[in-house]
Amino acid sequence: SLIMDLSALGHTLKPLIRDGYVETFADPDDRRVKRVRLTPQGLAKLEAAMKLWQIAQQRFEDVVGRDKAEKLRAALDDIAALDFDLPPAR
Repeated sequence: SLIMDLSALGHTLKPLIRDGYVETFADPDDRRVKRVRLTPQGLAKLEAAMKLWQIAQQRFEDVVGRDKAEKLRAALDDIAALDFDLPPAR
């Protein structure tokens, strides 16, 4: 799961809200909670980005080969799943 403090989250969301890609709204069950969702403009940008991502992934496979690409992705998934249990940064 992604762990981010509120100030970092706000800093990250501010330009996305300003540019119309995401919007915040109150949780219908708990008005103290703010939710975030993509706007139609944000969904369109995500769709365009996904197409570019697929092209980049295909080009990568074309260069290194499907087998090596799959092995690399599996290794990266394993690394991402590790819990390093590191102390908080000072």
